[in-house]
Amino acid sequence: MAEIDQDVEINLSQYLEIILRRRWIALFIAMSVFLSAAAYAFLTTPIFRASTLLNVERANKGIAQQGMGVESDDESYFQTQYKLITSDTSLERAYASLHLANSPDFASGVLSLREAVAVVAVPKTRLCYVNVDSTDPRLAMEISTTLAQYFVEQNLNNQMFMSKDVLDALQQRTSGADAEKISESLPSVVNNTLVQNIKGQIFAAEAQLADLQVKYTESHPAVLAVQSRLTSMQKVLDREVSNIVQSLKTELSGQLQGNNVRIIDLPKLPDEPVRPRKVLALLFGLLGGVVLGGFTALLIEMLDQTVRTHDDVERKLGLPFLGLIPYSRHKKDAKVYEPLLSADVSLLSEAFRNLRTMVTYAEAIESEAVVLVTSTVQEEGKSFVSANLAVAIAQLGQKVLLVDGDLRRPRQHHSFHLSNEKGLSDFLSGSGVFIQDIVQKSGVEALDVVVCGSRPPNPAELLNTSKLEAFLVWARGRYSRVIVDCPPVFPVSDILLWGRHVKQSIFVTRFGRTRVPLIRAATARLRVGGLKILGGVVNGARLGTMTYADGRYYEQYYRDYVESEKKKTRRS
Repeated sequence: MAEIDQDVEINLSQYLEIILRRRWIALFIAMSVFLSAAAYAFLTTPIFRASTLLNVERANKGIAQQGMGVESDDESYFQTQYKLITSDTSLERAYASLHLANSPDFASGVLSLREAVAVVAVPKTRLCYVNVDSTDPRLAMEISTTLAQYFVEQNLNNQMFMSKDVLDALQQRTSGADAEKISESLPSVVNNTLVQNIKGQIFAAEAQLADLQVKYTESHPAVLAVQSRLTSMQKVLDREVSNIVQSLKTELSGQLQGNNVRIIDLPKLPDEPVRPRKVLALLFGLLGGVVLGGFTALLIEMLDQTVRTHDDVERKLGLPFLGLIPYSRHKKDAKVYEPLLSADVSLLSEAFRNLRTMVTYAEAIESEAVVLVTSTVQEEGKSFVSANLAVAIAQLGQKVLLVDGDLRRPRQHHSFHLSNEKGLSDFLSGSGVFIQDIVQKSGVEALDVVVCGSRPPNPAELLNTSKLEAFLVWARGRYSRVIVDCPPVFPVSDILLWGRHVKQSIFVTRFGRTRVPLIRAATARLRVGGLKILGGVVNGARLGTMTYADGRYYEQYYRDYVESEKKKTRRS
């Protein structure tokens, strides 16, 4: 259980680290969502809602028994009533009577009114609200009242019309056989148990009489007895039907003024809009922005195929991690290694001293003085890293040689403000230049530099000569450390020509620039060429993004260190 809790804690720490690293993206998304919600809350035209409360009961039981088609299913019945409230007839009548064509909200016609009206049932009751939305609160109240009143009036008229029709039939304003048929067809009569029994007995007696009439004459005592019984049963049936009809007359006469729909509460003038709800909109905007911002940060991290952190070097590239070099801007005429020579402790200088420690430890394991510095492509900062690493090692008192091995795009003569008239290319070309002629003092104690020299038209051919091996043998014999600023792996293969003589390298990648698949291809090419990669260096890391896997901030570590050094200086 403790192990599971620890894993959860680590995962949460990693997620928090990712969000902090991508905090500007997360903050931008969060602010955008919040500002959108604020714009909706304060710029949207307020909508007011007026509500009339209605009570809708089932249709009158006495009328329902007359077979007038009332639904037996309560849910269907009430849904029908709610639809009647918003019927085209009711809406058109309200639209005309209230002159809604003159209102900006409903100027487009009855359809706009239909969209503004909603009937909402109150759960587990026979109550419902007639809701009307409008930018004009008084107009919303008038429309809701009008629609409710129309529905009550229409329902009362329908009830009276149905009851009157049935009552007219019961009053037998038709005569003779038609009146009897109407009376006997009423559901209350048809469904009466006693009437059903009498009709059954009459049917059986009529069948018996038919059999007797076949055998006997009309004056036969058996025939006369059955006829007498039929007459008695018919009188009983007529009397029972008459009693039922009379009862219905009395009931319906008292129900002509009844109504199963009534208004419970008339709408009040709304003083607060139903939308937008400013506080709710701002709250959801803030929470939604934070969640969406965090999710976006995590998604971008998942989709990011570049190298940014210690963990990326080890997990994505499978390389040992040597160091993170923070992003820095250099003055146009300044030397790139000036922070290392400054008396002030800086984040950049401490990063290179940390890199020096890691590289020195790795070189000690390999017992090789020469190390190549390369990258995947141009513009990743390998020359910058090479120069500063050489200066940092020289500050330990070791004799260091920095070689500009990139014969295609040399940079070290600019970094140290040196002459590029003679250099490595002149020695390799066999033009009579000796090694001692191409070594220059850097201006940094214990550090010498060999620049490129004349840029050759055929760098690959020069690196294939035996003089390259001779140069390296000479350098190993005179210097404790030799750092070679090599060309990148792509698009040329000059680095592999250096790799024939030097088997260890440092791999530099630019923070958040080169994609991982291309870097993997580059490191794979180096391994195929027989080079061992001591580790990876992330150059140009942005502040606030340099983190170790344990969650402690690299940047904060050095800031604390710098602050402590300043305090020591003030005390002394």
